Amino acid sequence: MLLLSALCLVLGILAYGVAGANLHSGSRDERGALRSSTWWTGTVLQALGFLLTLVARRSLPMMLVQACANGGLGVTAIIQHVTGARRMAKGQALALVALLGGLALLGPVTIAGPAVAIRPAHEIFMACCAVLCLVACWLPLTPAMQGVVGGIGFSFGAVGARLVIGDELHPLWIFWQLPLSTWVVGLLTGVGIVLGQLHMTRGLARSQATTVLGPMYLVETLLPSLVGLTLLGELPRQGTIPLTVAGLALTLAGSMALLRSDPETIAEPA
Repeated sequence: MLLLSALCLVLGILAYGVAGANLHSGSRDERGALRSSTWWTGTVLQALGFLLTLVARRSLPMMLVQACANGGLGVTAIIQHVTGARRMAKGQALALVALLGGLALLGPVTIAGPAVAIRPAHEIFMACCAVLCLVACWLPLTPAMQGVVGGIGFSFGAVGARLVIGDELHPLWIFWQLPLSTWVVGLLTGVGIVLGQLHMTRGLARSQATTVLGPMYLVETLLPSLVGLTLLGELPRQGTIPLTVAGLALTLAGSMALLRSDPETIAEPA
């Protein structure tokens, strides 16, 4: 199962990488995002990436999956360089090295938590995040804040996906026997993804990708990692906390640098 999860994670990163430019281009269509075939193509690829990383979350730590999802930025940069669409500058190449180096550090130092039964604390966390994101729909947010709220939406969606897919006592394919708590968490997971996509699209329609995606990547990497450590029983291996911190820092720094060097490129991890 671990090998399947790793394979799905790699394929999910590729899907996110290809989805990126489509989402940004489609969000600025003069007819509106919902009428743009480019935006829908990006959304479908993004959904595919989410499904693949959903399987990965069954066996791999939240911290690793969320950080690796940022690798979609690196995939996009490499594809553009190989195809000649946009040659990679020296700074962009260094950012890519930092991103990959950070992911390489995180791989061996994090341990997936045991299968965790859904508890009221999980539902309360997700419900609070959902209310915050819903209220924010009617607030005059700046593009950067749209990114923050979008990151919160994708974050609690990722946590919900981990809870649902990781519940070994209640397999999803026996859906008629699922307890109410699983249905509630599943519903909130969908709500988180939709709200995250909504706020991200609103922000991208009004600003450069860097302004929106910088804070969004930061939130959706750190918040699920924190939840994994506090509510899901995921811990770094003994004596590897400095490597864990360094891995996260390099991954985020590389992601931010790639965004700054190419503001038209996005790849959204859920």
